[in-house]
Amino acid sequence: MKTLNLTFTLIIILTFSFTSNASTPKTLNSSQSNIKVTTVRVTDIKATQAKCSFTIQGSPINEKGVCYSDVPSPTISGKKSMAPGNPTNTGTSILSGLKANTTYYVRAYAKSGSEVFYGNEMSFKTLSTEGESKPATAPKNEPKPETPKK
Repeated sequence: MKTLNLTFTLIIILTFSFTSNASTPKTLNSSQSNIKVTTVRVTDIKATQAKCSFTIQGSPINEKGVCYSDVPSPTISGKKSMAPGNPTNTGTSILSGLKANTTYYVRAYAKSGSEVFYGNEMSFKTLSTEGESKPATAPKNEPKPETPKK
């Protein structure tokens, strides 16, 4: 009878132990990994698109690019632009479909397996549309400026 109770108790303890370990999610952030992502700069800013370059140190990387939003701390569950695959861990992503005259937040990301690593966040403002950014023209009947006399 004691052996049966001891066996039953051990089964319950082992079952609880395995169940609680299996359901505990394990998270890995960039401070626990050898992967470092850096958002380098945003260039070629226009009214509806821009380019963002980045670097990644570490491996393995199975996806890379940038994520962006009009609110801080963008994630890949929102808008993202994947960079074309290349053998180096540098890249440039094109952000398209942007709204004119809007502030955007962007940061590079890298996926290694199921883990996602984010770089530093940067912000930029898109240009106004072409019609809004043209300088006003003077009325035709306005006098022309005088030319300097010699």
